[in-house]
Formats: sequence, C-alpha cells, structure tokens
Amino acid sequence: MNQANYQDILSLARQLAQEAVGIAASYLGQASTSIKADQSVVTEADQAIQSHIVEQVAKRFPEHAFIGEESIASSPEGVDPLTARFTWVVDPIDGTRNFVAGFPSYSTSIGVLEQFKPVVAVIHEHTLNRSYSAIKGDGVKMDGKPISVITPPPGTDLLIAGPSSKDQPTTEILQQIITSKGLIYRNVGSSAMHLAMVADGCCAGAFAHRCKLWDIAAGLLLVEEAGGVVTQLNGDSLTPFDLSADMQANIPFVAGNPRDHKLLLDITRPIFA
Repeated sequence: MNQANYQDILSLARQLAQEAVGIAASYLGQASTSIKADQSVVTEADQAIQSHIVEQVAKRFPEHAFIGEESIASSPEGVDPLTARFTWVVDPIDGTRNFVAGFPSYSTSIGVLEQFKPVVAVIHEHTLNRSYSAIKGDGVKMDGKPISVITPPPGTDLLIAGPSSKDQPTTEILQQIITSKGLIYRNVGSSAMHLAMVADGCCAGAFAHRCKLWDIAAGLLLVEEAGGVVTQLNGDSLTPFDLSADMQANIPFVAGNPRDHKLLLDITRPIFA
C-alpha cells in the first residue's frame, strides 16, 4: 500500500479519535457503568464511541476488519481479521476508571494493522486535547510536530510508567523500580498514554503485564517510529500479532529509548525468562 493510502487511513483515524472526545464529554459524570468478566470497567461512553468508530470505518473501508475492546468482533460486513489485509484495533476509552471518577486522564487509541503489524496509529488524550499519530516509516507526531524518544544524560532520574495492577509479576517489577536509585515510578492510568509518553520523551520507559492488544497496537508504533524499542518482558518481539489467539489473553510489554529499554529488561527478564 502506498503512502497516500496510509494517509487516507490516518486521516479517518484522527477524525474518529477527535469525535470520540465529544462523545465521551456528553456522558461525563452520568454514564452508567458495569464490570466485565476480567473485572475491568465499561461505560455507555465506551460502547457509544466504539459503535461510532465501527460504523464510520465500515462506510469508508468496508473491506477492513475490526477488533475493539467492547464486543470483540469483526466488522459489520463480517470481514475476518485473520484474512483481511487491514484490521482496526480500537480502545474507545483507555483509562475508563479515570473517566468514571472524573480523574482528568484518559485517551482513545486506534491502531491499524497490515498483515498483523501496526502501520497507522493515533492516540488522542481527551483532557489535554493532545493527539499523537504515526505512519510506519514516516515518524511520529504530537499535534502535528515531529517527536522522538529522549535518552536522558547519565545520572538523571528516569521516569518509568507502569500500571496499577496487583498481580504478582507486576508487583515484583514495581518493587524493583520503586527501590532502585534513579528510577521514579509514574502511572496515569492508561497504557496507551504511557507508550505515547515514551514516544515524546516524557518517560524513559514503560511496562505492563496485564495488557491487551487494543492497549498497545497504536502505542507500539508510536514508540518504534520515535526511535524507541518495544518488546515482551523477556525481550522477545511482540509482532506480528497472533489474531487467532484469545483476545482476552495478556500481551505484556516493556518499552523505552534503546538504552533504558535494556535497563528495564534487566528487571523484567529474570521474572519471565
């Protein structure tokens, strides 16, 4: 697919992520919530945003497949992600607990896969109205300006973003980060935004253990196009994604600028070797 066609996909993804802001705002403070089987929270806003994105993608690209956090399924046209050339992977609101509580940090994440690898990505942070976007091979931008990972000078404290999960591997990793000199832990409640902040240099690294495809499909491309590295917690490659796998299975990741990605792997690899 040529660059012009990728631009068409990116243009729609950016439009839909921006429209998600308005949809979410219309439910803010009044959306009913429920708890899913994995104990994560879902609201009417999540479902309304995903329905809108599915509908608009089907109109513009009826041959594309779709995977979303809310009601995992192919497109309305029945396009199978296993056979489609392009698959949209969407988290309508990453940081739903923040959204429900009124904590001002949540985002919409849209990643488009070509043959199971991310080629177009958009992450839009709602409360700051900040948009990150990337096309494979064309770099990454924040609000239209090129950005890249940053390697802080030796001796500088490093901000490391991570989750609030309480599973044993996560708590083991967090314990080492919190007690390691020079590493400062940060969590804004959105894995998508953690990856975006690695891409723009706010954070030296990020990790998560209990993470799903829709949490990382867009952010992975942002980090790589910004010059960073994203792998599994043992250092293995994350892509191509296996779309035949259980979509509720965790896809752990560790991300960072090349130097500090290696530093984080020194912490995570022994746990997952």
